[in-house]
Amino acid sequence: MNIIEESRKEASGKGVNVAWALHRAGVRTEAVAPVGGLAIPYFKQEFDRGELPYRLVEIEGETRTNVSLITPGQSTKINQPGTHLSEAELTALADAVKDAASTARTIAFCGSLPQGSPNDLYAQLARSARASNPDIRVVVDSSNGSLSEALAAQPDLIKPNCQELAWLTGMDLRSVGDVEQAARRAIDMGAKNVLASLGVDGSMLITADSALVAVSHDIPFANAVGAGDGMLAGFLSTGTLDSDALFAAALWGSSAVACSTTLFNVNDTFTDRISVSELSDPERMLSDPAAA
Repeated sequence: MNIIEESRKEASGKGVNVAWALHRAGVRTEAVAPVGGLAIPYFKQEFDRGELPYRLVEIEGETRTNVSLITPGQSTKINQPGTHLSEAELTALADAVKDAASTARTIAFCGSLPQGSPNDLYAQLARSARASNPDIRVVVDSSNGSLSEALAAQPDLIKPNCQELAWLTGMDLRSVGDVEQAARRAIDMGAKNVLASLGVDGSMLITADSALVAVSHDIPFANAVGAGDGMLAGFLSTGTLDSDALFAAALWGSSAVACSTTLFNVNDTFTDRISVSELSDPERMLSDPAAA
């Protein structure tokens, strides 16, 4: 028999996690999300309590509830299937995104797509956002078909993990050099820059003319769920595409790993445990190789 020692409920999800992290660190942000059923009053209550600005697109279906199981040294995520959105609800979501984009510097499309939506939904929303604001920076953190289709809109940044990057490019990733080569293939496919999360092996920022690597050490493990969202939030917090942004990504991601909840605070004591450098050892093997 398994007994739960502690439980908590959170208004979260990939893009919402990014918004929470930025907001809690004092970075102006707004969460835009389709929410339905019993989750509507709960999300509003939690967002209002945390003073997180938001735009909720209310839908008929019930928003899914995901479960994170945390045991010493390990965390497991159990996700329900996403909620189906009707054509009218997709249109309402597109309108909300376009309106929010008109005054934003960056817009991040995060997570899997709603059931029944086209694989190119993020590409459509990205084009709409740029029509509203030509100077906006477009970021995509997704996987499989929604990620590959999003490349047609030439996002300014994508944030795949090793498995997602391997699937996207059809490459086996066994070393950090393989990650760089796969990222450059993704750039050839339409992405302008790639922020790759490598799990315990750190993270990489690959641009048209550079490849940077961030590594962390001696970070206490509490929960890996949401660490990638924290990493992306840290990167976006700087507004740049350089070593400072990658350092912030590593710091925020490490802070998320060390926290049992997705609502983490940035832990500045980890600063001395993180280093960022140019890629100098492309033969360094990954701890968990990714096969396409």
